[in-house]
Amino acid sequence: MNSDGIDYLLRLGGLALSFVGFSAVVVTVRRALGGELSESHIRLVRLYIETGLAVTALSLVPALLRLLGVADATLWRIASVAAASLLTLLMIVQFRRRRRIEGRFPAWVVGVYVTSAAAVLALWLNAVGVPYGPGAAAYAVSLTWSLLVSGYIFLQSLNVFLRPSARD
Repeated sequence: MNSDGIDYLLRLGGLALSFVGFSAVVVTVRRALGGELSESHIRLVRLYIETGLAVTALSLVPALLRLLGVADATLWRIASVAAASLLTLLMIVQFRRRRRIEGRFPAWVVGVYVTSAAAVLALWLNAVGVPYGPGAAAYAVSLTWSLLVSGYIFLQSLNVFLRPSARD
């Protein structure tokens, strides 16, 4: 078993959970200062929390499977199917929310979706063992990418949370 992979994922899970907490603090500060939360704000907050919690939970899956005595190749196959399924669902839900609320997709958002789809595809390929046998690397890279995307979107949209609301 690749202990470095499990250790990395546990650290990534801690970072993801910290990201969820920090993004919640930003929202709380906005509300404390009297700012309203629009539908767009709520969509972004849900994106941060859902993605952060998904990465946190998925980071724990390999360690849990290891505790259960699952063989290495099977462990990464099961974890990859779980991650690919959940991240595919999140991408679809978030895509639909954005289209419903904002209706437009700037070029950088399209780029993020395309790259995220490639990361999810890597998980599916890891599950079937193509082109290499199932392992920690593709799993860790895909989860890391998911968290980095959320962080990037957070930074890109931080001005939405910091600017005064229309009534200020």
